[in-house]
Amino acid sequence: MKQLPIKNILPIALLGIVMLINSRRVDAQAGNFIQFWGGPQYVGIENFNDYNAASFGQPGQPGQQSIVQTYRMGAGFDYIHNFNQNYGLQTGLYYSGVGQKYSGLVTDYYHPKDSASYPYTSHVYMDYIRIPFVLRFNSVVDDKDRINMSIFFGFQLGYLLDAKSYTSFQSPQAVYDTFNAQNPHFNVRQLYNSFDFGLTAGAQFNFKIRDWEYAHIGVRFDRSIPDIDNLNYVLPANAPIEYQYPVSTRKETSVTHNDFVAGYSSQYISLNVYVGMSFRVKTIIPPKHEIRDDDGNPGQ
Repeated sequence: MKQLPIKNILPIALLGIVMLINSRRVDAQAGNFIQFWGGPQYVGIENFNDYNAASFGQPGQPGQQSIVQTYRMGAGFDYIHNFNQNYGLQTGLYYSGVGQKYSGLVTDYYHPKDSASYPYTSHVYMDYIRIPFVLRFNSVVDDKDRINMSIFFGFQLGYLLDAKSYTSFQSPQAVYDTFNAQNPHFNVRQLYNSFDFGLTAGAQFNFKIRDWEYAHIGVRFDRSIPDIDNLNYVLPANAPIEYQYPVSTRKETSVTHNDFVAGYSSQYISLNVYVGMSFRVKTIIPPKHEIRDDDGNPGQ
């Protein structure tokens, strides 16, 4: 089944949220909040080389790579400073699991005389810690109501904690034994850059439980900007074929490091659907607007 690209989903979702915001005047209080949240997220690794060689669904022809829908988790906390009832700044710290699943049908690279095709499934998973820096918009205040909405957008910095890969149809064990003996400190994490930055945006409903306590449901979209592949690392020539990009997939042919450098860049994407709670830690009372006459005296 063909999956709908995430970049087509986000504009539709944000348009609907904006329409909802404009349909109701609701409450959003100035002040500082701590928000805890978490939930599942749809993830993927975008690379035009991979997409051009892939189908979306089960592979039908030998040598065909298929990109499979992938889901992981994201969770963290935000520190929110609403400097008035409509606008604020937001930062925090959160965990984001990203990656990509694949399936395919390939001949055996290590036995070129064998013309049979073998199915495989694989995945590469990466675990990031991220720090967002975003501008936040809150819907119009009305004290008697208990629901308001927020939209936020900005940038995020990421640090790669770990990366792991799995392939059902692996290279022969002797290939792994030789490679591991010669490269005892190798880790899949070396194939990706330790730091990255990207875009982040989202929206959420806020449900007031008490004046200082809120429940939330929302969506958050992240996308990296630079290449996440570490092209400064030269993979040894005797490395298992599934360590070549895209990591975890079986290949019928090997390519050189220069081919990697000349290829398209890779970016992760994630769309998180989360629930959470927030607690007000400081109230900010915006200054009242004082009406004065032409002489500067307070009006009646």
